[in-house]
Amino acid sequence: MPDDVGLFDALLPSEGMADKLQFPHDHAEIAWSHFLAQHIGKVNTENFVRAFYNPLNELDNALNDLYTKRWLYTAEGKQLDGIGSIVGITREVTNSVYLPFFGFWSQPSGRGFGQARMRRKREPYAASSFLGDIDYRVAIGMKIALNNGHGTAEEIMQAVNLSLGVVGTRVLDYGNANARIYIDDFILPNDPRYSILLDHLAKAAGVKLWPYFVDNDYTFGFLNQQIYYGFNIGILARSPGSNIPPIVTVMSIWDRGESIWDGGHSVWDVKGTIP
Repeated sequence: MPDDVGLFDALLPSEGMADKLQFPHDHAEIAWSHFLAQHIGKVNTENFVRAFYNPLNELDNALNDLYTKRWLYTAEGKQLDGIGSIVGITREVTNSVYLPFFGFWSQPSGRGFGQARMRRKREPYAASSFLGDIDYRVAIGMKIALNNGHGTAEEIMQAVNLSLGVVGTRVLDYGNANARIYIDDFILPNDPRYSILLDHLAKAAGVKLWPYFVDNDYTFGFLNQQIYYGFNIGILARSPGSNIPPIVTVMSIWDRGESIWDGGHSVWDVKGTIP
């Protein structure tokens, strides 16, 4: 791990502790090595000692697991639940599964004609999901940063980089009490990290954070910006709300693509003749 993981130190094993404990131990070998020299060459005695102490190696492996598999980056299942309970976050992500209803392309729940029914008043449009170990580990990491952070740019960048597994996160001032966060990833609304990112970014009181998804290697720009790339190479920065899959609509060719009345299945060409 890097040296600057101060926000996460509480759930990382202290450096050198594993070496001091010297797991795993071979108890049979340790026990026989403590016998007096007069027993050297006594095969029956050695066999008895090794047979008696060898089962303790299984206990030693269990103790090793208790020590090494209870940290944020190694815990699984119930052990990870225990870490979550310590820092104050569960596996549940509310309003993260969108239920299909008739609507528009821009709405996560929106579906077209004949695909979903109308949503009634006060009817929920989303349900909760429950995180697996990998995504839950991300959520815990962000919660640790939220619990221990002071809202500085360095802490925000560190939390995003470590929790989301990215590099090159930047935080830039954007007017009074506003800042933009540029993250080198494109997280879709159906990705659990989407809700984790928006709900658990640490910030100072009264400060508004504006996250943006960018491609640090191929950022879209213009000729006078030497480090940027143009069309078909450069990628536009996107806010979380605008980062949705592209709308692909197949047009008919009979009217030069001006209508979709036949779903694009017409073979009538622009001259009105059938080939």
